[in-house]
Amino acid sequence: MTTFVKTTAFAMLSSTLLAACGTPTASATHPSQATTTHHPTTVVFWYGLGGALGHQVQTMVAEFNRTHPLIHVEADYEGSYSDSGPLQQKLLAAIVAHHPPDVAQIEVHSMPVFAATGALAPLNQYINHSSIDGPSHYLPGMAVTTTIHGTIYGVPFNRSVPLIIYNATLFKNAGITKPPATWPELIHDARLLTQHDGSQSVYGFAPLANWWPWESQVWSAGGHIMNQSLTRATFDSPSGEKVTTAVEALIHAGDAEAFPGSEGWDNTLTAFYQGKVAMIEDSSGDLGYDAQQIGHKFAWGAAMMPKDPVEAVPPGGADAIIFKNASKPVANAAWTFIQWWTAPAQTMAWSEATGYLPVQQAVLSNATYQRFLATHPQNKVALAELAYQKQPPQSPHYLALLQYVQDAMQSAYFTNTSVSQAMKMAAQQTDAVVSGQ
Repeated sequence: MTTFVKTTAFAMLSSTLLAACGTPTASATHPSQATTTHHPTTVVFWYGLGGALGHQVQTMVAEFNRTHPLIHVEADYEGSYSDSGPLQQKLLAAIVAHHPPDVAQIEVHSMPVFAATGALAPLNQYINHSSIDGPSHYLPGMAVTTTIHGTIYGVPFNRSVPLIIYNATLFKNAGITKPPATWPELIHDARLLTQHDGSQSVYGFAPLANWWPWESQVWSAGGHIMNQSLTRATFDSPSGEKVTTAVEALIHAGDAEAFPGSEGWDNTLTAFYQGKVAMIEDSSGDLGYDAQQIGHKFAWGAAMMPKDPVEAVPPGGADAIIFKNASKPVANAAWTFIQWWTAPAQTMAWSEATGYLPVQQAVLSNATYQRFLATHPQNKVALAELAYQKQPPQSPHYLALLQYVQDAMQSAYFTNTSVSQAMKMAAQQTDAVVSGQ
């Protein structure tokens, strides 16, 4: 299940790292360098997907090891890869200690932070000579987070986009024939779908009090999150606040229900699975889990994030990176593993098993995948939305900005603080961090 939690600890650690950490030294001791010509080259891979997703990672790694006897990938689960999850914090600490793994998952919004440390290996030469990886091979929008200021540091690994997930049975009962395409349509439909019957309520919409879909809210109304030079927050503008203000009004009017705190996303999903909410914001990476939980309880579908009037969504998921500390043989072995994972056959298998998106264009012409899409129409929606991915600001302070925004959303949705007041405060906090105050 996809989770995005608070970024305070991660933002603090990354700020400390940026101030104190230089480029890792090539002579640093590294576990994967202790190999000999008599043994396969070991690649240490830190990943951050648990549960059924983690099991799928281990299954695929085992298949790679079986088919590549000269390379052994040691896949270690280090906690969630989310913005402030244990994996990201462990990676930053490992960089400071000059003892990172060889390969790791990096949450896409965290790429500028890790690139700024100087610890990531540039992948331009690998990409330039690859027949598998590269922007010309990827589905639209897959490369929006992999290049930082002209240098390629990542490869799309497990990628997702935000979606509107809706209860088609409740829609039919309310006489609504199609999901909303714009925010005004969503607001209108949410009011029609809301039913209060004594102690039993069904809410038309359950927005996430979370910064990830908030990015889409800002962009869809024509707003901007930071200025072009990345020196100032600009989301506290009429266009930047338009959609969030409308959603806040829907909540306070009783036509939407939001869930607070770090468990908010899980509680939103539970309410939807129980038929207590007609529409939610969710990740395409959850589509497989959604299908399992809904079963035959009701008909359901997926729709692209609404526009107002701009169609724009943030990327989600993680990219794969190689650390500079890896020796040349280990780095080459790591690249072999990454290319194998992102090749059409593997990325298709990963997508079908999990709900995450395939990264290769070649997958779309595969007959097996076309049959999969025919029985999983929700995944078609996610693929269509890829074309509207927008690059988040590539600021090393962006995670701090997102923390302030998430706090602002919690304040606006669950207290009497207005969106305008909350976002103004968040913008001021961001500007102070960016300016070094």
